[in-house]
Amino acid sequence: MKAARLAIPPEFRAARKAGDKAALADFALESVRRLHDDRWFAHAHLFAHRHPDASARAHREMVAAINRPIPRLSIEGFRGIGKTTYTEETALLKAVFREFHNLVIIGPSFARACDRVTAIRNEIDTNPYFAEDGLFGKLKGETWADGKIVLGSDIMIQALGREQSITGLKFLQWRPDAFIIDDIEDPEEERTDAEREKTWRWLKQTFQPCLDDALLTWGRFLGTRRGKNSLPERLENDRMPVVKFPIESVNENGERTATWPAKFPLEKIDTLRQDYRGDLNLYEQEFMCRASSDAARVFKREMFRYEERIRTWEAVYGMVDPARTSHGNAAATGYAIWSWVKNRLVVWACDALFLAPDEIVALAFDLCERYDLIQLGVERDGLEQFLLQPLRHEQVKRGVMLPLKPIAAISGTQGRGQTRFIEGLQPYFQAREVIFAQPFPALEAQLLSFPHGIRDAANALAYAPTMRPAQPIYDGFDPVSHVVEGVDIAAGQPLALAANATGGLTCAVLVQAFEGTLRILADWVYEGSPAERVADIAQAAAQVVDSSRFVAVPVPRPWDDMLKGPLPDRMLARPNRPAWIVPQLHSDRHMNVGLMQAVRAIPNEVRVGGTEVDGTLYIRDALARTVRGMPVVEVSPAAKWTLRALAGGYTRGMIRGRLQDSAEEGPYRVLMEGLEAFCGSIRFAAVDNDEDTAQNYRVDERSGRRYASAMPMRTR
Repeated sequence: MKAARLAIPPEFRAARKAGDKAALADFALESVRRLHDDRWFAHAHLFAHRHPDASARAHREMVAAINRPIPRLSIEGFRGIGKTTYTEETALLKAVFREFHNLVIIGPSFARACDRVTAIRNEIDTNPYFAEDGLFGKLKGETWADGKIVLGSDIMIQALGREQSITGLKFLQWRPDAFIIDDIEDPEEERTDAEREKTWRWLKQTFQPCLDDALLTWGRFLGTRRGKNSLPERLENDRMPVVKFPIESVNENGERTATWPAKFPLEKIDTLRQDYRGDLNLYEQEFMCRASSDAARVFKREMFRYEERIRTWEAVYGMVDPARTSHGNAAATGYAIWSWVKNRLVVWACDALFLAPDEIVALAFDLCERYDLIQLGVERDGLEQFLLQPLRHEQVKRGVMLPLKPIAAISGTQGRGQTRFIEGLQPYFQAREVIFAQPFPALEAQLLSFPHGIRDAANALAYAPTMRPAQPIYDGFDPVSHVVEGVDIAAGQPLALAANATGGLTCAVLVQAFEGTLRILADWVYEGSPAERVADIAQAAAQVVDSSRFVAVPVPRPWDDMLKGPLPDRMLARPNRPAWIVPQLHSDRHMNVGLMQAVRAIPNEVRVGGTEVDGTLYIRDALARTVRGMPVVEVSPAAKWTLRALAGGYTRGMIRGRLQDSAEEGPYRVLMEGLEAFCGSIRFAAVDNDEDTAQNYRVDERSGRRYASAMPMRTR
């Protein structure tokens, strides 16, 4: 605060030089009148030595609020803004202007209240403006003790401790006609609800009736919210006017603004907040004028469950909740990685980072590669151009397709809507069904301070129930049994590329059916039409296939040599090129997307597979069987998309809370329907060739379940 100056007119200098006491008295009276009418000017001029830092707009607003012409007011401000200092100065100004007779200052203890009285007494003793020859004349009276002072104008200021006896509060004929209650809930205390109730009753039933006027006596309450039912909260609930000064706020442009930039700029606020990262509720109550009791917290530390776990083949899902900017005023980009293991939510990673858009794209690729995600959720609404498009461009650039799942923003994911969204996690934490595979400081701090403070990491994790998979199509898949390192390709046995495509997606699975086993060797999922991608898949498959077939090459011999003895034909090994098997819809004359045409153009053999129902039945049955002690289905780790589909990506759809008969739309469905077409042809061939043991089975088209039929067996 820079000291204001009382303008000294030339006539005053002349009067002082001439010793004109009347002129000097006129100037003093005019100065006092200006100080009385402009209280901010009075603070700035008379108490400049108490405010070395430049004042802020909030200080003017605070002084104006303290001097508002209303009897009662509650003032809340962050620790360090100076609400106690300005209130002490106000008390002294009101005393010299004779605006009360008996002021009581109440603190959490008598000693603390005495400190306030001592500060006022010290100003009168040392501040030259309040000296005997100053503007206000003689102020010091006969009583000049630590807890009680009497000014020469028969005005008393006295101290009182919380819940202290009120005997002797009357001064001469005046009962207390002004009071200041300064933070009577000491921050160093742990007060129970019963103790707070006792203080409240003392104020309402004991102290208030002793005032000069129980309703109209001037009084100011200074305080900080420290838990539910603290005094500032009860005063506000009692409909008392309240003004609040948090350490920062958001302006009309949505930008963070420091309340006192000269002493607490945003950089210092961020450092201060970082110091309270372990318990942001404490920061919220001391610096943001917000607080909640431990009992009222949505998430408590005892709800956190930690288990060191090694991730194997659990179905892993993720969510990236991006921030559109990375500057200091922006929200952070939150991300979370988790698995649903039965009914338990296992969290593998969770954090919030300030990232630029290109760094968010890099993070998405890193998470998918590191955790082999089944799905990576990305908020769709409003982010189509910001993130999804850059992700698609990067996929084309890298030649890698991510399992992205665009998710519609939850209605009202800002403010109260976002609060309700994150609260949806509380039942899982309450039931101790959330397991942290490692400590997550950012997430834990946000949950403990919820609903206050930053919540980017918590919001990303809140999508876990939303993205929870519905019923898997193949619940018999066991990663421990069916995932086999180094699946062998049987030499000389046919290979197939079980392919499927839509207008913008082309998929294929390299598979081999041999001696009752189903070996899944590799897979490819590409964005693009079959005309664009079939050749890429064929080339990639050729690099994987090392199987050969042996063919006899006749050797020309004369007839006489043939009579002398048998001579075996020469055997020649030729590459075993896989045949392409596609679903039946691709043979439709009008509705195909050009998959079969693209395969023939390579050129390569392509034929139509069996029905999806037959393929589904075959895979379900194969997953449950073994051959010579080994599982029928063997999946190579190289077939990542197939593994993710079987582990939880290929599920029945869920629309408006209702489980659908068909699989959920997406790349997993396209990929698996191609594999089902191939397996459908295997099952059909097996049943057709085993005529002696064949039974008359039919398939329920709605459920896909097989049943024995009493109808006569069809023959071909």
